[in-house]
Amino acid sequence: MLFSLEQLEAFVAAVEHGSFSAAARSLGKAQSRISTAVANLEIDLGVTLFDRSGKFPVLTSDGERMLNTVRAVLYQCRVVEDTAEQIIEKPQVLLRLAVEELVSCEVIGGVLADFAKEYPYIQVEVLWAAIGDVKELVLKDRVDVGVAMPSTGLADESCSWEQLGSERFWPMVGAVHPLAKLSSVTADDLWEHKQLVASSTDGVREPDSSIFSEKIWLCEDSKLMIDLVRRGVGWAWLAESQTLRLRQREEMVSLPLSFLQEGNTWSFYLLWKKDYPLRPAEKWLGERLKRALR
Repeated sequence: MLFSLEQLEAFVAAVEHGSFSAAARSLGKAQSRISTAVANLEIDLGVTLFDRSGKFPVLTSDGERMLNTVRAVLYQCRVVEDTAEQIIEKPQVLLRLAVEELVSCEVIGGVLADFAKEYPYIQVEVLWAAIGDVKELVLKDRVDVGVAMPSTGLADESCSWEQLGSERFWPMVGAVHPLAKLSSVTADDLWEHKQLVASSTDGVREPDSSIFSEKIWLCEDSKLMIDLVRRGVGWAWLAESQTLRLRQREEMVSLPLSFLQEGNTWSFYLLWKKDYPLRPAEKWLGERLKRALR
């Protein structure tokens, strides 16, 4: 039984990207090379991994059984490569980070300031992303790690995830908004007024459980959403840390809800591509983010 790492990588890429052509694009190879690699892997293993009867290849039950094992093999191979790099003192020179807009800029700024002192030789690229976009940036290899709040409220199996901490979100309005004058706010009160909802260009938005209005505006930029709320355009679920100064200046208030006493607590996660072990600098970043977000 002779199979290669190239064949295993082609198999996993075909599963993750849904077709041999998409897998080829992701790996920078010709489609024929990917399809041949997978076909040869099936011959070497004596197992049919894909059903090719439709437009796109679909994993067989045997292929599903093989997938996690192959991923584990590739993971261990990357651990070997990473260990070898550390032995020969080949340091990481670039860290690419995507951060969801709902995360406090001050939290990220503080952690990155410490990172600059700890790893002065590593170049950092930071992308600020709308809700739901961080995962896509990770899956497309645009960044190495990301910080995000899963739009469904639960981390899925497409990436590796590690919980960092949580943030409390509360319905907030500008001091000039009619809701700011109420001593107790009901769900019916919220329903009558415009709600601003965090969203992305791909249509991902806040969980439906947080929508309490028939009139909504979708907004990709959290800073713009906060400013619109401050101006009295509508109300929105906003992070307490992102609105602290506005509330201290009494330009914005959190609403006294009659049906929810402690707001909504949403978790943030560090995520990275499956089967890729975190490098020392990325592990350090994750630990510092945990400390900051807690």
